[in-house]
Amino acid sequence: MRSLPAFAVARPITTCMVMAIALLLGGVALMRLPVDLLPDIETPTLTVSVDYENAAPETMEELVTRPVEQAVAATPGLEEMESTSVEGTADVTLRFGWGVDIDAAANDVRDRLFSELDDLPDDASRPRLRKFDTADLPVMGLGLASTIDPIELRRLIDNQLSYRLQQIPGVAAVEVWGEPEREIQVNLD
Repeated sequence: MRSLPAFAVARPITTCMVMAIALLLGGVALMRLPVDLLPDIETPTLTVSVDYENAAPETMEELVTRPVEQAVAATPGLEEMESTSVEGTADVTLRFGWGVDIDAAANDVRDRLFSELDDLPDDASRPRLRKFDTADLPVMGLGLASTIDPIELRRLIDNQLSYRLQQIPGVAAVEVWGEPEREIQVNLD
């Protein structure tokens, strides 16, 4: 059997035709390749959130996070589970393998959660189940800094700036966060 270079030298017309076909097919494939700045990628991730007013993180972990984890741990296709317990809120993130039908997984998780609702405290909210969607991620973030009073800056943003930003075509939502919120304290002697 001869080597590829010897074949290419012995049959130059065949070699040129094979190269021309490869370039033509490559050019057609390149022209038909869709290009999207923000492609719609459905990642198989679910988040279970439960609120329990004024509960310490340790209490949240013991009374809410662990029962939720135990309820959903045997869900088919589950590859990774991560939980966060902070004051008043517990979030359990469930990552499934690629190719798992996320709607079927959500139904399975919902069934498992609601069969275990008795294990949660009476004052805790019902578990909320959310699918992770890349379309919900912010496209742009803006930061503001000023020498004026932070509460006055917040009032200015709420009353004038956020409304105008929402009027721009293509803007779905404006979310203001990171600022100090006004607080009234009543201290009794």
